[in-house]
Amino acid sequence: MSPLVAAFVPFLMFIMLIGWLWRNQRKNKRLTKTKPQGFPLYPVSFEDAPDMPRPFGYKTQWFAVRTTDTRVVADALRLGQLRRANWRTGMAGAEAGYYYVSPPVQGWTLVVNPYMPDLGGSEERGPIQVLEQLSLAFGEACYFASHRIIGYYAWIKAQQGAIVRGYAYIGERGETILDQGGLSPAEREANLAFAESDAEDPSLPDEEDVLVMARKWTVDPTFDSNGSEAGTGLAGVLEAAE
Repeated sequence: MSPLVAAFVPFLMFIMLIGWLWRNQRKNKRLTKTKPQGFPLYPVSFEDAPDMPRPFGYKTQWFAVRTTDTRVVADALRLGQLRRANWRTGMAGAEAGYYYVSPPVQGWTLVVNPYMPDLGGSEERGPIQVLEQLSLAFGEACYFASHRIIGYYAWIKAQQGAIVRGYAYIGERGETILDQGGLSPAEREANLAFAESDAEDPSLPDEEDVLVMARKWTVDPTFDSNGSEAGTGLAGVLEAAE
């Protein structure tokens, strides 16, 4: 082997190694992007002794479905590994990535999960798609979201399979990502009309506005008002679509 060839072989092997690592890294990135994060994040011990509703509404997401049938809502969402869970353990499960489907609250069933797909993602079963399906099955359903770190605030109402009003804002981007259907009477009553951050006199949503809309459209998630009863719901995980 000539000295020139001998000197070139290590260089060629190095280039081939870099190419292999690059292709493998790209493959791993694609897997990372397409493979959903595993939930639950950690084990939770559920209890089914009925208890009173636990307040929530900050740094979370939830659906409100106009029905008192907890199990049918869980089935409509295609939840698996279902466990009976009271409010205390069910909400603890939600923090671990379970979907907590509450017992009925003033004619509504609530579905809480901080980690569910949001409006900023590209998932096929995002909030709008799920709302359309839920409202088609139950007549009316709403979605609410509040996350102060990125300034994500949203409220959407669907009836009979169609979105009738939706608003969502991401403060981290300074962008209204959804404004569909025009101001609802509830928003007008609460004076929830917003101007963008680049306006001369900006008016932006916050987490309290999400709670206001939840109270006006569905039920108060902080449960400050009377009318709540002890109950037991269901906790489960989202099954992969076939």
